[in-house]
Amino acid sequence: MRISIAHKILMIIGFTITLILGASTSLHVMELKEQTLLNMSEKADAIVSPMLSEINSLTQDNTVGSWVLKIQGITLKNILKNNTFDDLKTIYFIDQNNFIAAHPDNSKVDTLETNQVLLKQLNPEKNAIVAMDQQYAVAVPISNFQGENIGYVIVSFSDKDLALKTKSIISNAVSLFAIYLLTALIIAYIIIRRIILQPIDQLVEFSHAVTTGDLNCPINIKSQDEIGTLASGFKMMRAAVRQQINSMHEQHSLLEDTVAKRTQEYLDAKEQAEQSNQAKSRFLANMSHELRTPLNAVLGFSQLLQDSETDKNKRRYLEAISISGNSLLNVLNDILDLSKIDAGKMQLDIERVEIPKMCHELNMMFLQLSAQKDLDLQITSHPELTTPVLLDSNKVRQVLTNLISNAIKFTAQGSVKVYFDFKAHDDNSNIDIKIHVTDTGKGIPKDQQDLIFNDFEQVQGQRSSEFGGTGLGLAISLRFIKLMGGELSVISDKDKGSEFIVSLPNIELAESKNEVKHRNYPAISSYHFNPARILIVDDIPYNRDYLESFLSRWSFTVDTAINGEDALKKIEQHQPDLIIMDLKMPVMGGLEASQLIRSDDRFKHIPIIAVTASVLKDDKAQSSILTDYIISKPIHREHLIFIIAQYLD
Repeated sequence: MRISIAHKILMIIGFTITLILGASTSLHVMELKEQTLLNMSEKADAIVSPMLSEINSLTQDNTVGSWVLKIQGITLKNILKNNTFDDLKTIYFIDQNNFIAAHPDNSKVDTLETNQVLLKQLNPEKNAIVAMDQQYAVAVPISNFQGENIGYVIVSFSDKDLALKTKSIISNAVSLFAIYLLTALIIAYIIIRRIILQPIDQLVEFSHAVTTGDLNCPINIKSQDEIGTLASGFKMMRAAVRQQINSMHEQHSLLEDTVAKRTQEYLDAKEQAEQSNQAKSRFLANMSHELRTPLNAVLGFSQLLQDSETDKNKRRYLEAISISGNSLLNVLNDILDLSKIDAGKMQLDIERVEIPKMCHELNMMFLQLSAQKDLDLQITSHPELTTPVLLDSNKVRQVLTNLISNAIKFTAQGSVKVYFDFKAHDDNSNIDIKIHVTDTGKGIPKDQQDLIFNDFEQVQGQRSSEFGGTGLGLAISLRFIKLMGGELSVISDKDKGSEFIVSLPNIELAESKNEVKHRNYPAISSYHFNPARILIVDDIPYNRDYLESFLSRWSFTVDTAINGEDALKKIEQHQPDLIIMDLKMPVMGGLEASQLIRSDDRFKHIPIIAVTASVLKDDKAQSSILTDYIISKPIHREHLIFIIAQYLD
């Protein structure tokens, strides 16, 4: 329950008045009692004093106990009858042995006084007053003529008079208390209301107004006391709040302008970033096309010449061209992979992978290279890792190719070992794979082990002329592994070899998945075709020449076109059995031409093999809708002739 300040103050005043009046009444009652007892003692002396001279003379008789016999002759009843005190109740004598020597009731004479309270209070030097049941007993000491105490006169008075007077005092006090209290509370409330409550109500009203935003609420308090000081503080607070609100409005206006400016800057930056990203994507597509297109001719013609050239030196030159072209292609792939990852274009292509088969393929890939350096190459897997798993096999293979080729490159003697280990989960549906690539080569200093995963970074002091490389292999490998949710780490000491650890967690087992068949392309010489007409559409002359030369070994009639528009004319003249269509060409590109072919009922059945140098997945997805198959540049002959065989008899 809420108690107001006025009620609290009035309660304190009431308690104080009650305490004062209570203490005053108690003191008054105590004084009355003390005066009454004193009067009783004086009355007892007045009653006993006429008998003292007689008792003194009676005790001069030397006969032991004679005074007692004589004092019994005093008529106590007459004393009681003739006294002038209304409150006298009885009077009797007890000797020094506490026996009653004289009593108005003769039956009590010579009996032992049994009131222990009275006996304990007896004092031979002065009167003793003892409170008893509804009466007070005054014990007056009696001495003989020699001054020796011989007993006591016990005078009893009724306490009725004292009780009546006490009751009267208390009744008067209660009446006065009620009057004083009521008067004091009324006066106090009026004063408190005027001096304290009304100013506080104003301050409360002001605080509520400020809370609702009204800063013009008046405060009419002019007192010079503490409440006046508090009111001045409220006024100062109002001024400060008004100033703060004005400042907040100014800051809010500035903040809105700043937010609007920053938002616009953000939108401009976002638009610029999107444009930059689009420009980067276009650059990737253009660079891929511009670099892969000449590489297609370089590698294609070198392969054609190797097939027909018999001179050893020339064949060696052609082999060098092929190796250099493939090296350039690898560098290009690394740069494009790195750019695609940074641009967020890289995606995982999950498929069914048999780890033992991957080990065998890697072994065959590096067998000759390791044999040239007389290294012990071992690529194995855990004996129980036989169940196929779901992985992006191309990326895993590319990572391991980087790691194994580096291990062979930097190992002069000893061994290179690759081991696939695994740990099964409790539910037996997933496993964690760890691949250890260990070599006995030159090792990596500890202070450079983090640097080698950066773009274009290599171990310091490493001679490019001796080992080559662009410094992109490990950077791309790390990004591939992170893309798959794994980790790539290294443990190495200088001149003590290195161990690279590929950790791939939560790899799903492929027991319940449909198998994806992996094809090994047959030898080119194993293909035999019936006569057919093939149209080659490409704006680059040497690309057309390369494909025409390659297909000339079979009974094909080969037509060529320099762009999509030219291809449509050639199709009208001589309908081909198959079209090999480059996608990026001037005048009319391959996609537009393919769309026109598909919309013509006469030609929509013709198979179209799209040739692209783009690495962007969106471009390939768009192309796959209009064409039957997509093949990337540079074109591998085995791949191309295998696809042609799927569409021609």
